[in-house]
Amino acid sequence: MNTIILASHGALSQGLKQTAEMILGPATNIYALSAYRDEDEPIEQQIQSIVSKLGKENLFILTDILGGSVNNEMIGLLKKEPAIRLITGMNLPLVISIATQVNPIAAADLELIIEESRQSLIDCNRLLKKSNEGGDDL
Repeated sequence: MNTIILASHGALSQGLKQTAEMILGPATNIYALSAYRDEDEPIEQQIQSIVSKLGKENLFILTDILGGSVNNEMIGLLKKEPAIRLITGMNLPLVISIATQVNPIAAADLELIIEESRQSLIDCNRLLKKSNEGGDDL
């Protein structure tokens, strides 16, 4: 089973985990960590604690934004632990896709999962306008 650590500024990671669990049911393979809130220890120590318990195999850390302080901290961890997969720009389709994979995810499959999650970003105004103009159906 793949393990996911959601790491974000504020409560985004907790909300994403809760929403994923509304769809998937209880997800014991998803952890949510917030940085720069009222945490007892820095996020990098929280993640190290999880990694030491679970190991690095099939571990995915998803962060909120490239270049943000949370992602930068995780890049530092990745330099020490290259087996961990770090993906930034997390969204619900990405979380669900990784969480529901029973087998380890190969690099090529991960690229497909990332591309599918990118494709879930849709400008609905443009889509509706196109539909109203006689373009593709919704």
